[in-house]
Amino acid sequence: MIHHKKNAFTLAETLITLGIIGIVAALTLPTIITKYQKKETAKRLQQAYNLLQQTANLAQVEYGDMETWDCFEKGSMSAEQFANKYIIPFFKDTNINRYGSWIIAGYKRPPKQMNGADTSAAQYYFQTSQGYIYSTFAYDSSDRRIFLVYIDINGTKGKNTYGRDIFVATYGYSSKKDYFYKLHMYNFSQSDRDTILRNSCNKTGGAGSYCGALIEMDGWEIKDSYPW
Repeated sequence: MIHHKKNAFTLAETLITLGIIGIVAALTLPTIITKYQKKETAKRLQQAYNLLQQTANLAQVEYGDMETWDCFEKGSMSAEQFANKYIIPFFKDTNINRYGSWIIAGYKRPPKQMNGADTSAAQYYFQTSQGYIYSTFAYDSSDRRIFLVYIDINGTKGKNTYGRDIFVATYGYSSKKDYFYKLHMYNFSQSDRDTILRNSCNKTGGAGSYCGALIEMDGWEIKDSYPW
């Protein structure tokens, strides 16, 4: 009789193979997770911003060009009044929850700037059925009332940090008149991407308020140069 020898892995060989697989997974998994998080963040920001842009368009159908709205005169309208007149009714969302502060909205601490500093600038909060929390802030410049909108793409979950899951839009606050009375991602000085990365979207000295404009500038993607 002819006996055929069966080849098989020894226990040592199996353990070595599993060890190699484990090392490769440990090295590559964080990169895969980070790429997914970046892609999902950019996707949700684009969707949340587009929803906000739709409300601005519909509000202009209702009330005329943004420049004619009755909210831009100094001291004319609070952040809550602005949201309830020009934003919330045009979401066409019957499940919007409204909050008077970040504590009532469910945050365990104030949102942080990218450089680690606390911020509680927003004055009025509302959450849509998609899970986005928008918060409005109103103040006066030298000649008119300014309105900012903070977009939190994952609600009270996550890091709650500018440039990571909270981004800033504005109803026309800009150094250039072409951007007055237009909703856009906040970039007051209309800086290019290198200037934004150097001065406004970094973890050392930047607050992160221009980071949303940078993502939009990059085609709604988070590039490798982004301070993730």
